[in-house]
Amino acid sequence: MAVRIEKGGWIFIFLVGLGLVGYSLDRYGFVNLSGMLGKKAASTSAVDTSRPLPATGGSESNNVRVRVNIWVGCVGGLVANGGLDTTPGSIYDRKGLKVSFKIIDDWTEGSVALASNNVDVMLTTADVWAKDYGQLLDKGFKARAVYMVDWSRGADGVIGKQGINSIEGLAGKSVAFAPYTPSHFLLWNGLKSSGLTTEQRNEIFDKAVHTKDGIEPATLFAQQKVDAAVAWDPDMSDAVAKRKGAKKIYDTKVANRLIADILVVSDRFSSESPQTMRKFLEGWLEGVEFIRQEPVRAHTLIGTVKDFNIPADLAKSMLEGVRLTDYADNKAFFGAGAGSDYNNILTMAQEMYRELRLIKRTADIEASVDRRYVAGMEGKFSSTSTEPPIEYKAPPKGATPIATQRRSIYFETNSAVMSPDSRVVVDEIGAFMRAYENTVVDIEGNSDSTGARELNMSLSEQRAETVKKYLMTKYGYPSVRMRAVGNGPDKPIDSNDTPEGRDKNRRTDIKVYPNPGQ
Repeated sequence: MAVRIEKGGWIFIFLVGLGLVGYSLDRYGFVNLSGMLGKKAASTSAVDTSRPLPATGGSESNNVRVRVNIWVGCVGGLVANGGLDTTPGSIYDRKGLKVSFKIIDDWTEGSVALASNNVDVMLTTADVWAKDYGQLLDKGFKARAVYMVDWSRGADGVIGKQGINSIEGLAGKSVAFAPYTPSHFLLWNGLKSSGLTTEQRNEIFDKAVHTKDGIEPATLFAQQKVDAAVAWDPDMSDAVAKRKGAKKIYDTKVANRLIADILVVSDRFSSESPQTMRKFLEGWLEGVEFIRQEPVRAHTLIGTVKDFNIPADLAKSMLEGVRLTDYADNKAFFGAGAGSDYNNILTMAQEMYRELRLIKRTADIEASVDRRYVAGMEGKFSSTSTEPPIEYKAPPKGATPIATQRRSIYFETNSAVMSPDSRVVVDEIGAFMRAYENTVVDIEGNSDSTGARELNMSLSEQRAETVKKYLMTKYGYPSVRMRAVGNGPDKPIDSNDTPEGRDKNRRTDIKVYPNPGQ
């Protein structure tokens, strides 16, 4: 029997359908209906990071939902929880928390889960957060970085076939990597910090093979389907071993302050449950301490976590390429403003994602972080880092640099006084050296052939010394890490017979070597 729907009924059905579509778009972060209707969205609850952390929130909850991916860096939290869900007697259970870790391997889906209130806390990397933060702000959603989980210390790297011995050697080659991930950032940053031209870098990305994850590039490389790859260990080391003459070009042992996992919390959860969040972070740090004190027990526990798929022996191996951070690391990482590792990484990552047109503008980095949680743990954990300081040694004679930057640094005529505008260039070198902390750098001054050779030799060395002293004074880099050399006119890269050639020859070469002392 046919059912007749009156005109008013059709309008009602249309409005219901429109409401369901709007709800779905709002739920998954595509629009902000609350803002459009003049209401304050739950996810944009006011968080004032200039005021002390509240003693309690608006509706304090003991439940915490956390996005993680299958990565060994998150084991501090898993050990504190006894698994993906809180087990009786675990660190979190003793704190009265109910923590649920949700495995979401896709980076974009992880961000959507946070924005749609399916999780309260998101594990991500600082570089990926630069993208997510800008995109979430455009949708009216606010969240902030609150804790540093780990440094990648050899777990990520760029590998190349026989004959590729430096980053410049990637020119014209095919490279496999997973786009919009830490692998992408590691490659982009290395190319940007090399002597390759913009055209050469663009060509590498145009020829690149994109993969869905960080494992496939290693497989493609081992099968000799690409010339190079950005991969993770243990797959990275296995791929190098399977291809004769292959090698690591550089990794996060060298770029040891570039890839960092962090925890991001939504403003909604931070405002509603600040003390729950504080206890959660304290428990995470206690989990890291347990791993350091009882590594065998911790590895066994990690191996028993259902659906995490990292057996105990693999967990032990993977943790060798990671530094699980302590309280002192967190204080240093977030630091104060522009001088922090957090700021340094986000500044570089924002540049990458703006180039890719995935974010519209450079966001205020200070607004993306809430330091109150780390500050609130002062006195409960040691402020002395457990990581020994780096010992720098000179590279062996004849060593090949992993990268050679050719920079135009200008000085006053017949002087070693650096021009003010050139400080910007040297500051870029300083930011690079911060991220690639485990490197030794040669600063080589070069001149054209105009004038007396002896004067050019002396002046080029003095100018190299000026650059070195600037980096020592502003960034605190030790003298032993840098060698100042004056080549004068002896190493031209173009003809001295033309003004253009002479201009190219008046340059400063920054040669970067892995630190033999580590």
